[in-house]
Amino acid sequence: MLDTHTTSLIVASTLATRPEFRNELTEELRKIKTSTTVSREELYEVFLQNYLFAGFPAALESVRALSKTFGHRESDIKSEKEIITEYKTYLDQGAALYKKVYAANAERVREEMIRLSPDLAAWAMIEGYGKTLSRPVLDSKTRELCIVASLTQLGWERQLYSHILGARNVGAEQDKILKAAQIGAKGDEKKFEIAEQLIKKIV
Repeated sequence: MLDTHTTSLIVASTLATRPEFRNELTEELRKIKTSTTVSREELYEVFLQNYLFAGFPAALESVRALSKTFGHRESDIKSEKEIITEYKTYLDQGAALYKKVYAANAERVREEMIRLSPDLAAWAMIEGYGKTLSRPVLDSKTRELCIVASLTQLGWERQLYSHILGARNVGAEQDKILKAAQIGAKGDEKKFEIAEQLIKKIV
């Protein structure tokens, strides 16, 4: 079973995916602030990574909700030189995490993405796995479980299956992946059934 801490992050990730969940997200953030050990930094990372799956508006609005409940985050303003230097590390970080998440399928998945769109393949490696998903504060297992929940809600089945595999490859047990999908479905039986069938394929 999932612990309360991880469950709170997965619920927040799910509620951040759609504008119609805005009020629920606000209430959930209030509850998290008063009754859990989840930090503002952890929630920020969950919302930030959602831009890869639910889009920039979802990430921006969920961070806005976070700021209203937890207060504004002190921003580290970096110089242009620092930003350029960091980008040089993103490709290496992304490649390492990509191999960890996709394991034996990493090269095949990357080749398929390159065939579809070399631009998106490069952005996935640098922006996705390097710049965003390799950030500190959250471990890879927690990130992948949150992604499974978000993609269950959003209904992108191919990407959901990839991240179900990814969650398993970074150490998440099947029952925890199933629970993350259940949270992500938010009571929608069809969405949960789709996720459940995909999870059964990894056994």
